[in-house]
Amino acid sequence: MDDGFELQLIDALQPVRGFALAQGLYHLFSSGIYERIADGPRPVRDVADALELDVARTSGFLRYLANENYVALSGDTVSLTGKGRQLAPYRPWYELLVGGYAQTFQQITDVLQGKGYASRDGRMVGVGSCGMSAFDALPLVRDLMSDLPAAPASLVDLGCGDGTFLTSLVTESDRLTGLGVDPFAPEEPTAPGVRFVRSGATDYVAEHGAAPGAEPDPSRMFVAAFLLQEILEQEGRAAVVGLVRGALRQGGHLAVVEVDHRPADPAVMRHGLGQAYYNPYYLLHVLTEQRLETDAFWQDLFADAGATVVSRRVADPRVDSTGLEIGYLLTRNTGAPGHPGGTRGEGAGE
Repeated sequence: MDDGFELQLIDALQPVRGFALAQGLYHLFSSGIYERIADGPRPVRDVADALELDVARTSGFLRYLANENYVALSGDTVSLTGKGRQLAPYRPWYELLVGGYAQTFQQITDVLQGKGYASRDGRMVGVGSCGMSAFDALPLVRDLMSDLPAAPASLVDLGCGDGTFLTSLVTESDRLTGLGVDPFAPEEPTAPGVRFVRSGATDYVAEHGAAPGAEPDPSRMFVAAFLLQEILEQEGRAAVVGLVRGALRQGGHLAVVEVDHRPADPAVMRHGLGQAYYNPYYLLHVLTEQRLETDAFWQDLFADAGATVVSRRVADPRVDSTGLEIGYLLTRNTGAPGHPGGTRGEGAGE
């Protein structure tokens, strides 16, 4: 046997180590342990008892994480290490990719064999996506709102997930109300002025369509963050065109956030975030009932829906410097049908 076998084995097993570690860190959060020890050391038994966990198994789980240097064990006491504390802001990425999509990656062979789409945990996808949006999509929508001729009085968040995205926007203003639309929307309001409807976005827009000849309400703004990719694969291009057109018949503006689809672009795939996030993100969209498209595709679709791109922005480069997460502020084109109208063009508002 080659004398270098063991070293090659260690290298070959690093993806397995990463697989187990991603699961472990997700469950460190989801079990409630992270919050319990965030303020300082705690006896393992006290942590387990408070969370109704098995003490021996919890101890073994924490030993695993101690070996990876995310927690420290001293006798029967556990605490977060510096590395563990630094993980807190990135919890939503684990909630999305592990909580929402771990089961998806287990189904790759079935999907390759043509056995339908892979499943996912829709609730955790919503939780993770909304949490991540606090860093990228939420500031992006705020930037788009700053391009409006006047501040809106009401927001309709199509595909609102757990509602935190909409709630953040509404609670920042003393005059804004919000309606969240999503099959997994909360059953109760999350803040004053916020309410929810459990419905699909296309159904909601169709059922609440403006009366013939009615003018859009200029004080009403629709938001669709990472939603059009879902409708495109599940209901087709015509349904997306219909949703964009329908929203702009009811409200003055529609803010859209989508991800540019460039998995074969070396400039993207050599980027650190391209490897760490977008490469698996692109893969899961191949497996699930979602369809990513290019910036040019979306702009053509908006033109077909009779929409004008008022402004185009990208996520804060301090969070994501790839330029792949794009926000579009749309309004109804009052010029020639199908004409894209004025736009700030590539890089506007960046």
